[in-house]
Amino acid sequence: MNSNLLLVLLTSLLSCGGQLCQKQAARQRTRGGVIGWLLSGLLLLAAGMLIWLRVLQRLPVSLAYPMLSLNFMLVALAARLIWREKLSRQQWLGTLLIVVGVALMGRYA
Repeated sequence: MNSNLLLVLLTSLLSCGGQLCQKQAARQRTRGGVIGWLLSGLLLLAAGMLIWLRVLQRLPVSLAYPMLSLNFMLVALAARLIWREKLSRQQWLGTLLIVVGVALMGRYA
């Protein structure tokens, strides 16, 4: 796997982590819990943004940006594993199509 794809994957993972922290913040009942999860989410999202800037230096935005759709897959799978959220057949199919699309685009990165 080339370094550009690794950077896109790292950006997606950090972004996913940040979004999951936001969800966890929304589930908290105490102000301290909310603030802790939000700060964690902000740090992850900020790190992802810095790496994303590196991606944009290396790849055309028309190629890089659609690859961020990996976030849809990562967040859906993480929500299933962490919070036992149910995913319908339609959601699984959509997730599979996203993976196929990213794989096709990744061949040109």
